[in-house]
Order: sequence, then structure tokens, then C-alpha cells
Amino acid sequence: MNFRKHWKHFLLSSAAFFWAGCGGDSESIAPENEDIHSTQTGDSVLIGEGTVALYGVLPVFDPDSGKITSSDSCGDSCHAESSSSDSVQSSSSEAAQSSSSTNPFTSMYGTYKLARDTSITCEVSEIQTFIMGSGKMSPKGIMDALENNKTRSIEELIELEDELEFESLGYATLYGVIPTSTGMKPSKYTCSNDSSYTASTHVAADGMLYSNAEYKEKYPDPVPSPLCQKTGFMSNGATEELGVNKERFVGDMFIEYSTDKAALTDSVKTAKGDTLSDTQKNCLDNEINTLSSYLGPIASKQICDGDTTANPRYQAKLDSNKAYIQKQINNCLKEPE
Repeated sequence: MNFRKHWKHFLLSSAAFFWAGCGGDSESIAPENEDIHSTQTGDSVLIGEGTVALYGVLPVFDPDSGKITSSDSCGDSCHAESSSSDSVQSSSSEAAQSSSSTNPFTSMYGTYKLARDTSITCEVSEIQTFIMGSGKMSPKGIMDALENNKTRSIEELIELEDELEFESLGYATLYGVIPTSTGMKPSKYTCSNDSSYTASTHVAADGMLYSNAEYKEKYPDPVPSPLCQKTGFMSNGATEELGVNKERFVGDMFIEYSTDKAALTDSVKTAKGDTLSDTQKNCLDNEINTLSSYLGPIASKQICDGDTTANPRYQAKLDSNKAYIQKQINNCLKEPE
């Protein structure tokens, strides 16, 4: 019996030392002695009333009590100090983890200061999905922007005109459905003063959260001078296909080209009269072409600060067509070599 008793103690001591060397193993081991139970807290494994330090003081087995105690001479005070330290570390860790897990959007968008009171911090608390289109405005949308301009500079209007000519626009309705995808953006902000603001009433920029009025006051829209609009749109023969009602247009550019062609050739016929040979007349009647019709609508008028003139882009196309026609007329009038 004595041998079995000491053998039992030896096994318990070995188990304790083995347990101490297996840092990170959080499984509970239930030996024969029902008075010994284990749990893991922080960097310590508690066995009964003693402490097995995973990194530091080695345990000592007391054969009289059948319990494992610390070999450190400070006794229970060390255990109390260690438990207190573990508790502080655990609380700090839990607080940090709780803070990061409470709002998953903080790592994505960061925090903002409320513009009207910078002592208040705000975070994104809700997001929403939205549909992203091709990234280009529709022909009708561009025409509206050109005709009702209130803030764009003349340079910006020229860029819109570039898009309105379909070689650069490539508007998808000509070929099918506009490709779309979804994106995500903040829809609600919650602040440390227990207030919430929606994206429809507030704007986040430069680490600050502004109301719409505050944002406009700090970042006012520039008013260019001169302030211009483009209007009096000419079509290229395609109207409904572009998603624009034909009533929107004041004319057709192909008809304008043809009118200029007729005016120029008739002027030459009148000036030359009977001096024109049959070959020359046939050339003027049948071999004069206009420029190929371009692909997008174009504004015929430009209004800048109330002054209405021909839209430079429209006038340049007419001038180019006339020059092209005149070159062909000159070739028709050449005497045969």
C-alpha cells in the first residue's frame, strides 16, 4: 500500500511538471484525485489552490495535503499579485477587442471629428449598396448639363461635348444594356455624443463630418466666368436610338451639310454660267460629297453671360465641311490635262 501511495504521488508530480511544460494547452486533465481541478487564465494554469506558472516559478507537490503549490517564498501574495496582473491584462485586452468588434467599419473608414464640435468623434455605423453604371452620362444627361450649366467652366463644357460625340462616349444603349455592378458607401454616422447623422444630411471629408450647409460654406462651388450654356442641339439623324426625343433637336446636321453643299455648287454654276463644260457640270452635280455624318448631337448655340453666338464646335464642323466641298469643286473646275 505504501508503494502504491508513493507511486500515486509520483504520478501526480510528473503530471504537474508535464502540465507546466505544455504552455498553451487549455484542456483540463482530471487525475484520480478528485480534489484537483484545472483551469487556464492568462499565463497561468490553476490546479486546485496552487498555481503552475507556464513561464517562471516551478510547482511543488505537497504529499501531506495532496496539492500542488508554488515554490516561490512569497506564497499567497504572489498568487494574488499574479492574478491581479492577469486580470488587468485580460480587461485591457477585452476592452480593445470589444472596441474593434463593436464597429467593423472603423478599420475601413476610420473615425471623424464633428466639424461643429471637434471634441466629438464619429464613426460609420451603417453602409448601403448602390448600383454603379458604365461611369458615363447618358446623351440626354449630357445635353441637360450643357443646356442648364450653373457652375461648370467652359473647359468642363468642352469635355462634356467630347463625350456627347459617341466615338468617345460609347454609350451602351446603342448596343444593349448598360453594364452595372454594385458598390458600398457609408449611409449613417454615429457620434460620441450619442447622436446619429445620415449621409443625406452630412458629408465626411478630410477627417471631418460636416452638415451639408457647413460643407458648402467651407467648399463653395466655384462660379466660372464667363458662365456659358450650350443649346439648340442638332441631331445626326439618330434620335430615339440615343434615348433622346426628336423634339429636343432644332435640326439635323446631315441636312446642314447638304444645304451648304447645294449653296456652294449653285454659287459656282451661277458664277461660271455657260463657261462650264459638260464634264464640269457632271462633276459638280454628281461627284461632290459632304463630310461623313458624325456620331453625336451637337449644340448649335453658345450663350456666355447673356451673349449668344454660334457654338464654336458647331461652327468648326460647318467650316470643315465647306472647306471639304470647296476642295472638290476646285478639282471639278480644273481643266483636263
